[in-house]
Amino acid sequence: MTAFSYPATVEAGLKKADSVFLIAPQKAYSSGWHKKILPKALADSVDLVVSEIKPGSGGSSHEIIRADSPRRLCVGVLPDKGSRHNSPTRAESMFTCAKRAPSKGSVLGIVAVDDPDHGLGALVGLARAFPEFDRRTSKDKKEKSLGLLLSDHEGSLIPVDRRTRDTIDGVRWASRLVDTPTADMTTEDFVREALRHVKGTKGVQSTVIVGEALAKKGLGGIYAVGQAAMVAPRMLVLEYSPTKSKRTVALVGKGVVYDTGGLSLKPTTSMSTMKGDMAGAAATVAAFRLLAESRVPFRVVAVAALAENAIGPNSFRNDDILTLHSGHTVEINNTDAEGRLLLGDAVSWVGREKKPDLIMNIATLTGAQLVATGYRHGAVVSNRQGLEDLAVLMGRATGDLVFPLPFCPEFFQGEFKSAVADMKNSVGNRSNAQSSCAAQFVYNQIDDLDIPWLHFDIAGPSLRDERATGFGVALLAACASEFTTAQLKS
Repeated sequence: MTAFSYPATVEAGLKKADSVFLIAPQKAYSSGWHKKILPKALADSVDLVVSEIKPGSGGSSHEIIRADSPRRLCVGVLPDKGSRHNSPTRAESMFTCAKRAPSKGSVLGIVAVDDPDHGLGALVGLARAFPEFDRRTSKDKKEKSLGLLLSDHEGSLIPVDRRTRDTIDGVRWASRLVDTPTADMTTEDFVREALRHVKGTKGVQSTVIVGEALAKKGLGGIYAVGQAAMVAPRMLVLEYSPTKSKRTVALVGKGVVYDTGGLSLKPTTSMSTMKGDMAGAAATVAAFRLLAESRVPFRVVAVAALAENAIGPNSFRNDDILTLHSGHTVEINNTDAEGRLLLGDAVSWVGREKKPDLIMNIATLTGAQLVATGYRHGAVVSNRQGLEDLAVLMGRATGDLVFPLPFCPEFFQGEFKSAVADMKNSVGNRSNAQSSCAAQFVYNQIDDLDIPWLHFDIAGPSLRDERATGFGVALLAACASEFTTAQLKS
């Protein structure tokens, strides 16, 4: 595991460093940025490396071994420009370059950004290249350290504030949970890890509803999805309530700790990586802690709906009819469309019990999201234009990119028509905007409340190179912190 730190100066970082890596736009090197921030001998070595690198559209890096200390030098060169749907923080290119950074001993990383406001997204992108979870027995067991410094193009250091540090910690924490196999991350383990994560954060209270108690409280979707598993389903509720708070933000995350598909069994190639089907819940808890630690002036309620979609004598079946918390009856026509059952219950519960001003839910919900918006952009659906705009803006600011999909109930409601219940849980026509339809099913559970609502589908960007990314932590916290009353009404 690599421990992160933030040295006060370049000199302090170099004293402990076995290796150094730099990441900066091509124009920064051209203007001599590295010569303003590094000792001459090291800067001269950078000149030799930079001349060999062409950044392309996504960034590139190269490493050399030096005769002097620090012995290893890795230089990452970023493209000077990106498209309008990319993040100006170059978070994705940061990840690409940092993947080749030295990974042994003590490392100093120095990152140049165009604007101080780009620091958060840049460091979040970089942090994804250093995951915490690792069970390889051949790995060096010594703890590695990474000192991180931010700089402008003039060589002046930019302080890394507490919230940015906490965001990076949250991203890495969420990634570790998602990377952990389900044998070690059951619904019970998730709750234990989450409570440990928020322990010591002032003003936080927690509630856990487990097993049969879910059914008694009308949470029929969560209960049904998890009823065949050896470890019972549960719903974790975290609440932060500052005094005199006048607004409430609710965060809801899908937490399917493993998804076999249920009786609608997934093929092997689709089932692998399904330990990560709880990435939404992990992001929700991490974002909640970030907001609570930041002492935001509004109430925050986080709900993690947790279940393992397992197979057994007690599995819920296609043709079963469930009653969700909203009171709607749902005919099951696909047990592999289970995440929306969890989310539907959780958003209904929080909407009716806590009466929030804003609900944001996040989930690895549909494979169709990858077709609609790809591996780097999550999908966003909202019943408010202002919130949709905010989500896109905050995505570009944090590097957690999202792109809008249609919110159009009159076009999508018919996909769930049932002859025997209020609705089915999966679409009739899989070619008709599946990801929007999945979001619509969730919204159906709170459409009578007309609560401002943001839905994030992160099936694609939650995973990169077989590792979790912690996608959504920074995005949720930013959207919660920046929303306005006008955006709730638009």
